[in-house]
Amino acid sequence: MTTAAAYLNQATLKFRLSFTVGPDLEGTLQRTSGTRMVESTYYHGQPEPKGRHVNQYMHSNDPERQTINLLANMVLERLGCADDQYLNQILAQVTGGDIQLVTDKGPCHSCRDILRQFLSDFPMIGSFVVIYRKKDGRGRPIQALEDAGGDLCGCYGYQDAVEVNGNWSKTLR
Repeated sequence: MTTAAAYLNQATLKFRLSFTVGPDLEGTLQRTSGTRMVESTYYHGQPEPKGRHVNQYMHSNDPERQTINLLANMVLERLGCADDQYLNQILAQVTGGDIQLVTDKGPCHSCRDILRQFLSDFPMIGSFVVIYRKKDGRGRPIQALEDAGGDLCGCYGYQDAVEVNGNWSKTLR
């Protein structure tokens, strides 16, 4: 099911990961909301509460989720693993790294759950920072934690995000 968004949300994931052997994996991934992802997806996030939606998972096309899954795909490819089930067995080969996720809107409850899962799988990553806008495209203020509104549940962003350079910022690690 495609998330019907009244606007396009973009996410940019900048990363550098170190491995026990070989060069670092570094680069930038960009996704826009509503784009379908056909690659393997490890992280699915949280569904909307039962009975609210037919499919329950309204966030499968969120760009935050997709960039994290694309990064997991790149790690598997870099480690030469052709089968998703072996991901946890080879994660120890990732020895460190830094990640920055820049998104138009703060992550929803489902994407925040994916970020928690990812950090649990990659405990060796030293720094993970999420940055999102403090003003919308019309210059109206966006709170650090905004109600999702409409028929969606939860909130976008982080209650304890701080202002940095005119944006909201949350350091997860």
